[in-house]
Amino acid sequence: MAQDLQAAVAHLYGVPLDAFVAERTRVARALKAAGQRDAAAEVAGLAKPSAAAWALNHVAREAPEAVAEWADAAAALRDASTRSAQVGGDTVRAARAGHRASTGRLVGAVHELAQPGGRPLSPAMLDRVSRLLHAATADAGLAERLQAGCVTEEPAPAAVSPPAAAVPPSAAASPSAAVPPAEVAPPADGPARDREAEARAERRAELELRERHAAQAAERLRDQLARRHVAAQAAEERLEQARRTLLRSESEAAAAHDAVKDAEHAAAEAVTEVDDLRAQLRQIP
Repeated sequence: MAQDLQAAVAHLYGVPLDAFVAERTRVARALKAAGQRDAAAEVAGLAKPSAAAWALNHVAREAPEAVAEWADAAAALRDASTRSAQVGGDTVRAARAGHRASTGRLVGAVHELAQPGGRPLSPAMLDRVSRLLHAATADAGLAERLQAGCVTEEPAPAAVSPPAAAVPPSAAASPSAAVPPAEVAPPADGPARDREAEARAERRAELELRERHAAQAAERLRDQLARRHVAAQAAEERLEQARRTLLRSESEAAAAHDAVKDAEHAAAEAVTEVDDLRAQLRQIP
């Protein structure tokens, strides 16, 4: 029964976003008809994923290697952040840099591969994807659900949660794993450490703002490109129409020139005939 429920959950979170509600109803009814009332109730209570969560679930199925790479980087950052005193600042900074790079690659994959409802994600939705990834970085269980493609942005039912053994021990054992690693403060040792944390926070805020502006600019450029494609197509159609008009005009002009030549020839023959008749008249006494 548990396997059937897990299979149903995995299937449900893999359907197109706009088909989720109808498919949830169908699967719940099928389970109920099979006598699995508890599983049917679990499925009926599953939350519909947001567009951002659906996009991550989709990429987890279409490009699992990208999500696995990010999950490894997130686990490394969790471990380094919770053991900063033991591993040292260089290790923590390297883990953060690796995590930022893998997060950027995963967000790029989401933008390329995921189009809920047939539409690309807006910059605001990509921001929500980034926030969900930050939350999953802090929460090993959420990261596991992300890899399984069952993220909803809501507290997940027990049926969706992966086995406890799958959660990295370092994350499960430490209370600080519930705090985003980017904000886990190392042991306080004076004003210098506080200033370093403030500088990192300011730098992060600056980069996030620049990323949002860049994403918005990219969206505007994509819209502009689409409009220019439409304008270019319209111009091509007008050019083709002009070509057809020119061909007709050239044909009409050629026919007119031929008519002029015929008229000139007929006029010349008429003049010759008039001259002949006049000559004949002069010969009569």
